[in-house]
Amino acid sequence: MNDPPHKTLPERTVLNEGTEEEIGCYGYKQSAGRTILTYLGIFCSGGLLLLIFYWKPEWSLKAQYIRCSLREAEAVLLKDIYRRWHTAKVERTNVELPDDSTFQKRKYPHKTPPSNTPTEPLDGDFKEKGVNGSMEKVNTHATHVANSQQEVQIFSDEKQKIKFFRYQKLKYLWDPYEENFYKLRGLDIDTPCSDFYSKYNGMSLQQQDKRRNLYGENLIGIELKPIFLLFITEAMNPFYIFQLYSVLLWIIGYQYIYFSVAILVMSMVSISLTVYSTRKQAVTLRQMVESSTDVTVWRGGDVYDVISERDLVPGDVITLPLKGCVMTCDAVLVAGSCIVNESMLTGESVPITKTALPPEEFGILNTETHKRHILFCGTDVIQCRRGPDTYVRAVVLRTGFSTSKGTLVRSILYPKPMDFKLYRDAMRFIGVLASIAAIGFVLIITVKIMKKATVKDIIIKALDIFTIAVPPALPAALTIGMVFAQRRLKKKGIFCISPQRINVSGTLDVVCFDKTGTLTEDHLELLGVAPITSESLIAAMPEKFSPDKEGSSFVLIEDPSKLPSGPVLHCMGACHSITLIDGELRGDPLDLQMFAATKWHLKEPKEGEETDFRTYMPTIVRPMPWPGETPEGEGHDGPSSAQEDHGDQPEIGILRQFTFSSAFQRMSVITQAKGSNNLVIYVKGAPEKVAAHCDNLTVPDDFQEVLQEYTHQGLRVLAIAYRILDESITYSDAQRITREQVESDLTFLGLLIMQNTLKPETNPVIAQLSKARIRTVMVTGDNILTAIHVARKCGMIDEKETVVRIDAHAPTSDEGSSIQYTIVRAELHGRAFCRASDSEQSKISNENSALVLDDEEDFESVKITMDGDAEKVDHSTYHFAMDGKTFAVIMEHFPDLVPKIAVRGTVFARMSPDQKAQLVEALQSLEYYVGMCGDGANDCGALKTAHAGISLSEAEASVASPFTSRTPNIECIPTLIKEGRAALVTSFGVFKYMAMYSMIQFISVIILNTIQSFPGDWMFMYWDIAITTTVALFAGRNEAYPKIVARKPQSQLMEAPMIFSIVCMILLQMLCQVGGYFFLTTRAWFTPLEPIIGDMNILCYESTVVFYISAFQYIIVAFLFSKGPPFRKPLYTNIPYTIGLIILTLFTAFLVIYPTKPLEDFFMLMDIPDLLFRVLILALALANFLAAIIIEVYIANSSFVKNLLTCKKCRGKDTLPRYMQLQNELSEDHHWPPITHKDMEGVRNRHGRVPPNPRIPPAYISESAF
Repeated sequence: MNDPPHKTLPERTVLNEGTEEEIGCYGYKQSAGRTILTYLGIFCSGGLLLLIFYWKPEWSLKAQYIRCSLREAEAVLLKDIYRRWHTAKVERTNVELPDDSTFQKRKYPHKTPPSNTPTEPLDGDFKEKGVNGSMEKVNTHATHVANSQQEVQIFSDEKQKIKFFRYQKLKYLWDPYEENFYKLRGLDIDTPCSDFYSKYNGMSLQQQDKRRNLYGENLIGIELKPIFLLFITEAMNPFYIFQLYSVLLWIIGYQYIYFSVAILVMSMVSISLTVYSTRKQAVTLRQMVESSTDVTVWRGGDVYDVISERDLVPGDVITLPLKGCVMTCDAVLVAGSCIVNESMLTGESVPITKTALPPEEFGILNTETHKRHILFCGTDVIQCRRGPDTYVRAVVLRTGFSTSKGTLVRSILYPKPMDFKLYRDAMRFIGVLASIAAIGFVLIITVKIMKKATVKDIIIKALDIFTIAVPPALPAALTIGMVFAQRRLKKKGIFCISPQRINVSGTLDVVCFDKTGTLTEDHLELLGVAPITSESLIAAMPEKFSPDKEGSSFVLIEDPSKLPSGPVLHCMGACHSITLIDGELRGDPLDLQMFAATKWHLKEPKEGEETDFRTYMPTIVRPMPWPGETPEGEGHDGPSSAQEDHGDQPEIGILRQFTFSSAFQRMSVITQAKGSNNLVIYVKGAPEKVAAHCDNLTVPDDFQEVLQEYTHQGLRVLAIAYRILDESITYSDAQRITREQVESDLTFLGLLIMQNTLKPETNPVIAQLSKARIRTVMVTGDNILTAIHVARKCGMIDEKETVVRIDAHAPTSDEGSSIQYTIVRAELHGRAFCRASDSEQSKISNENSALVLDDEEDFESVKITMDGDAEKVDHSTYHFAMDGKTFAVIMEHFPDLVPKIAVRGTVFARMSPDQKAQLVEALQSLEYYVGMCGDGANDCGALKTAHAGISLSEAEASVASPFTSRTPNIECIPTLIKEGRAALVTSFGVFKYMAMYSMIQFISVIILNTIQSFPGDWMFMYWDIAITTTVALFAGRNEAYPKIVARKPQSQLMEAPMIFSIVCMILLQMLCQVGGYFFLTTRAWFTPLEPIIGDMNILCYESTVVFYISAFQYIIVAFLFSKGPPFRKPLYTNIPYTIGLIILTLFTAFLVIYPTKPLEDFFMLMDIPDLLFRVLILALALANFLAAIIIEVYIANSSFVKNLLTCKKCRGKDTLPRYMQLQNELSEDHHWPPITHKDMEGVRNRHGRVPPNPRIPPAYISESAF
């Protein structure tokens, strides 16, 4: 690795730079003086300072420690990329280093370690390098450029002191020579591929123990904290601490026993429910990851040992049982092959073939490039196949939390925080309320002093004002909508592991979709094979050809089993990774469809079983079933008539597979036919890639034209080719040869044509999102023309809208980087696919019309052509389409264009998993709230990156996605958006209610304190328990509105209309309470309160009237802030809440009009003798209600007030999100993009290899990177 770009200072550094785990690291050492002062402060504060340190550990560290160099650090302060602070203790321990077989020598630069620092080993991330038979250890964390170096001998018989710290389950070790900490790594970093054969040939027990001392146990441990400890931890939450403070104040100051007990009981119930949920999640996660098995390790030679999986360390060589197992570490396969199910990590339950890392492989091991040779922890090894003379062996790469499964578990334990402004705004609003409370604090002290109140009364009343004006449950109110929405989502088969993202899902601006398995069906239907027309094919199938017609070089054969025995049929029967598991064919759905179409049979001979081959063949295929085999429902009892006519019954053995790789975009198999001495390689993959590796003379001139003919109809196209290998290549040679040596000079055979139809739910959902002005984007790994067609068919791109294809080219030695824009248009035509008969052609057209056209009478195919007329582009509606290669070039060479691409891009094809995540990040950088919907491994990164990622896979990998849908279609997206919007509106409503509830009570208490009175215990009970609890329990039960409207709900608490609404409502409530109070003083029967010093003075006319008015005000705001359409169903559909509000209103009215003596005594109310006054109180409440409706419905939400408050005309476009500003700029710019003036119809490479993105000759407009 190269030197990090940051400058490492003695007291600080940056770890894991450039990754999501990047952290800033600062060194600290303990100060005796500071520590003494800190403990003194804790004692003097009565433990309050200790509580603050519990909430803010970084403050505790800074209080007791002083900054120092990392070399001297006793603790480190860590800052992650989300600006959160963490602390960790630096530990020291003695470790006996591995002996000279693995850790004998290490090279360092000429510098020597500091004299006061003991010689300490690095973190174990060492690259082994053999020099003349000796083992040297090279520090792979830095590039040493010193001219002179000195050897530092580390003797294996001495224990060395190392220091390290632990952060998020990983160990970071100190390197005294680089004076920095580094993450402890396994053999997955900087290890040459050849080392797995030459260096790792079994470790002794002593060597293994030494490595274990460094790496620790191979364990993904989930700690189950005792319930009591969980309870205490939850009770230490600031919310509950504030509740405890309030309760103690009420009991000591007012003797409000009943109210205090009620609050305590509610808090205990809330804590218990949280502890139960936390414990349940921990138990579930622990059950998911726990494992306890034994593993066989190879010690070298013929020595094998059975040990616990916990004892494994990087470098161990394990043998895998033939019957399969569950991987408990990451390991690279070095002998044999395996069939694995990686659904635990990828979400795809399709069996995958893993082959041994080729011994001749050059370069450094890369876990992504070589993933087809790596067995990942947590994956299910279904079946193993060993070579002729070896066991199935693998070298351990990583253990514990460093494994792929460990990384997944760590992402669950330490999730990425959501950058959603709602919670931050809530804390700011609490600050505003605290400021108001401070004003009340000063006011009450002033009034009490003027009234000559006792010191105790002044202190208690002044402190109590904070418990009233600052409701501790305010942040928790934001979760009420999420809790109810999560329950409703669960009932609809959508599960959520990150509830805070429910609110975020209600703000989505754009949703990205994977194509295959998400928008389209999972399975592929093989429409046929299109081999190259040849004399032998015409002779074997004359009925397929009409000599009087001219057509393409390809002929479409619907039933491949009728093909004559030859390379095309043999390729379809052999070029796959299908395996037999429990007597059932398993593998990639595409391979299964292709193999089933041949009506062949597959057999996997057991070791020692006699076959017709001279050597062992792991897999054998042939048309006829083997004796005693029952046909598996292929619908035939023997070979096809074509094969019978020729009397040719081939039997092909598959001796080696080169599995599919996204980097190569193809797979191949080396085979041998029974009775043949030659080996044959068959290749299947992306047409452009396969054609590029074929002999130019074998690729038809109209290849590119025919390929576009199929792909623009949304059909999945693969190319097939083969090559007869030289007779000098033997069976053993084939086991060692590289794919680059044999996947060249191929003979092109033809095309496989498959159809992947849209799911029936796709079009309605896309239409629903479009009407709601939620942008939709397709991100797929499929062909770009296929993706464009599907985008048009599903409604992402309207038929009348323009598609501009972008092709970017990286710089070469001859020319710089360039980018070109070409209009892709759709027009109808009636071209024949091949020289087929009229009846068959009509049938083919009809089959394709089901996918391509909406009207049954249009049996023509859709043809995409390239038009260079830039003037026809509607700059308000055009869409960009590009492939992954172009996306990568733009990201690197045209970064200024990325925002424009992100705003207008609709189709992104051939995208890798990393590119999908990069696209999501690019959208987020433009202030889009992004949703992502996918079903497979390629989508995991994007699902985690998006604001709201929803997986359609039920596999365990879905735990990495915030949402998982049991229904495997995109109907879950509108459901999630609707529930998110409902949750957001509910959270805002409850938040506004809690804010108004505190302000109403604040006003009431201030008024009564001015006359030396105070509300009674049961008055508080009625306000807080009866009314507010009803809101908390039932307000969130309003279900989501059935339609998605174009307008989004409010998503920020500190927006001007929101503040305007709350301020106006506070003034209205204050006006009504003060007005009611002064109206009371004008009554002839009114007797002012004569306060008794030291008494609460509850029973008086003033407290009674204030209680009546405020009770109605609580009910009014509870009703007013429970909004219905267009985001939630009407209030009356929430039956419990509606009934609760009606009962509370009637009961309060009953208290006002006709209170009974027991009720008056219970609530400590005065008997008001004037019935008219009681009626006027009801009239005042009604006027309050009507005024509140006018303010909230007609004034606060009016466009005039919004524009006035936000000064929209003054601020101009800056008020819009970045993506809207960019959209407006692009709509007004009629000169961009510069369209290429070239008709692309018929453009192809007739005599050379066909490039994946052929450049357009010669007149095109390009944008240079410089």
